[in-house]
Amino acid sequence: MPDNHDELQMLLQDVLNTLRSQFIEGRTEFEIITLLKQPPYSLFDEDALRDPLTLFQTHFVLFHSLYHLRNKWRRQKVGELEIGLTQIKLLPVLSVDAGLQTVDPVGDYYLDWKNLNATDHAGVEELLNNFWQKLAGVNANYHFSQETINEATLTLKIDSIDTVSLLQLKQQYRKLQHAIHPDKGGSVEGSQQVLQAYTTLYRYLSNK
Repeated sequence: MPDNHDELQMLLQDVLNTLRSQFIEGRTEFEIITLLKQPPYSLFDEDALRDPLTLFQTHFVLFHSLYHLRNKWRRQKVGELEIGLTQIKLLPVLSVDAGLQTVDPVGDYYLDWKNLNATDHAGVEELLNNFWQKLAGVNANYHFSQETINEATLTLKIDSIDTVSLLQLKQQYRKLQHAIHPDKGGSVEGSQQVLQAYTTLYRYLSNK
């Protein structure tokens, strides 16, 4: 499984975890994609729904992550994430018998990353590469005020952004998310702030 996939899923899982209250209310796939296209997330491109192939790729990437999240929340007894084309909703924990159901051909399909590759390998690679170009700010005019950089640096508890590598930035991000994530007793707001600081500094370092 390519590193691009792992990094993308890492961020998607972190973001989706912070949207638990919205899943309780219920959201459509379109609403989630629209939200993930906007700041502070900006995880999907503005062209994410522009044509059938790109639409399918965006849909698959999202559902791949949602099914992983569903399984995680099942194990943690958070609830049952009902994933449908018309609505994605977090329901109360199922009964023991229902929770033991193992036949899930739809979930198995989306959890197998090779099914995305089967659509068009070159297209999949382009989708992932475009994501990282977007996150890095390639072909976009991102302007970073010193105040924005300073705030993001403080949020990630980094002494100096000028002496940190992208790998070290990622390691620090994972360390903080592990400590303050809602799953660890932290707050949704804190997790979102760390995510926003990480994407800001990732863009900044990638454009230096």
